[in-house]
Amino acid sequence: MVFLNADNKDDSFYTPPWAYESLPIDWTRYKDGLEPSMGDGRIFGFLEDQGVKMDGRDLDWQSETNQDEDFLNWDGYVDLIMTNPPFSKALEFMVHGINRCKTMLLLLPLNYLGSQKRHKFYSVNPPDALFVLSKRPSFTPDGKTAAKDYGWYLWQTGEKHVKPGLHFLIPS
Repeated sequence: MVFLNADNKDDSFYTPPWAYESLPIDWTRYKDGLEPSMGDGRIFGFLEDQGVKMDGRDLDWQSETNQDEDFLNWDGYVDLIMTNPPFSKALEFMVHGINRCKTMLLLLPLNYLGSQKRHKFYSVNPPDALFVLSKRPSFTPDGKTAAKDYGWYLWQTGEKHVKPGLHFLIPS
């Protein structure tokens, strides 16, 4: 299920496929997953194509959606949570998601590593790996690249099958 009809309003930035397709991860290790900020559904669809049984949520900035669809109200558990979260809610996504999965991957600006506000979370939950995007992504249909550098922050609360450390992703 891919929607591909989303516009780029508010805090919506749609991930270019190379940014997740190039991750060196064995997706067969995940039976089920959640895309909590699925936007147009591209990450959701990619993970389904990899054989992960997916569930999805999205925030509605006009608050017209059922509260059950809001990730921050979700109380389930899955093998994998993967998303490009709304940056204004990224810390809330980290705090809420870390204990609701075996592996969590969030696409965030690299400057999310520094912050007194996020220090409390990071001091207890440092990422196991960081996959730096070697090219700034374009989140808009016009192809203009972002003004910041980005990476996938990865936490593993279960089996640590993804190599820890700093990695670099090159677009294919």
